[in-house]
Amino acid sequence: MLLYGGSQGLWAAGSIAVFTVIHELGHATAARATGSHAEISLDFLAGYASYVPRRKLSRLERAGIALAGAAAQFTTAVVVLLVMGANPFSREDITLNDATISIWWAGVVLALVNLIPILPLDGGSILSLCAEWLSPRRGRTLMLWFSVAVSSVGIAVTVVVSQLQGFLAFAAVLLILQVQMLRAERGLAGMRARLTPVEFVAALQDAGRHDEAAREAASAFRNAPSAELAARIATSLTAAGDHDGAVAWMALAEKLTLTRRD
Repeated sequence: MLLYGGSQGLWAAGSIAVFTVIHELGHATAARATGSHAEISLDFLAGYASYVPRRKLSRLERAGIALAGAAAQFTTAVVVLLVMGANPFSREDITLNDATISIWWAGVVLALVNLIPILPLDGGSILSLCAEWLSPRRGRTLMLWFSVAVSSVGIAVTVVVSQLQGFLAFAAVLLILQVQMLRAERGLAGMRARLTPVEFVAALQDAGRHDEAAREAASAFRNAPSAELAARIATSLTAAGDHDGAVAWMALAEKLTLTRRD
């Protein structure tokens, strides 16, 4: 739609910009409702909400944060269209003018697309939480392979079905991102074999994978207790919002350090 000029192009660009802000505000508001610190970064027609938990969040809470963006976007678009006198579920009403069709695409369609259960979309983040619960070590990798498969099928469908060819570029971008994420995942798997446990945990932390880093460090600590691993666990638990656990592990790290000095 952004390729159109005149009124339609302006409405499309404006609608996408506004609903991007609304989407990220949905994430941020849901995150703050859990007590987390949330921030929004905005770029041209793009945005990203990040949050730092102040306590350990349940999978359900994290899923709610992931869902909140699309929910806010979809709900706002439906309300705006109804106020404008357009039924958001009527093709005739949606195509009344440039404004209604732009708001419908930017608010309703893109919100639903964002809930497709593949990474890096919000729907994929929600499904990934389930996959990682079932298989903490391999869940994310399996989710990435699933995402690549779905996007590949999606590209094939958009090539064959002429009415869907407008989604070809979108599906291609998703596939590129998924392949990059999968390569990074395989790179981490390769690091596991050649790095020490502390170095591997540090690599996970650098990648922002604090839940996994805490699990890896705890597993390594059971085999070979050390102050370095205990401190790494404390760091990851702090990032995940589990401050009580972080304090306990940091106290253990200090105790092991003093014992080693003696």
